[in-house]
Amino acid sequence: MLNAIKLVSLLMAFSLVFAVPSFAGVDSPESSIASGKHRQLASHYAEQAADFKAKARFWDNTAESYEHHPELYSATDIADEAAHCRQIARNYRKMADEASQLAAEHLNMVRKGQ
Repeated sequence: MLNAIKLVSLLMAFSLVFAVPSFAGVDSPESSIASGKHRQLASHYAEQAADFKAKARFWDNTAESYEHHPELYSATDIADEAAHCRQIARNYRKMADEASQLAAEHLNMVRKGQ
């Protein structure tokens, strides 16, 4: 069980690192907004939302794997492991919703000519 917890913790840490918006080669969000690059930001947030949805599906599938194939895991409390995975999936869905909302807001600014 300890190895599974370490693995999940490590995966969560990497997920958080990649969840932080990376604007490699792109202006910061603040400077993009200041310079009126709302279409670029809308595209970025839409891509981010799609990525978060894919990660949520991954964690839902991991939870289902725990539930449907407990013999594959050395964890003593499969239900807790599955619940933990589902919580991660819920968090990713929430982040996807927030990113989708940001994309919509920036598209609205593009439509208004800002």
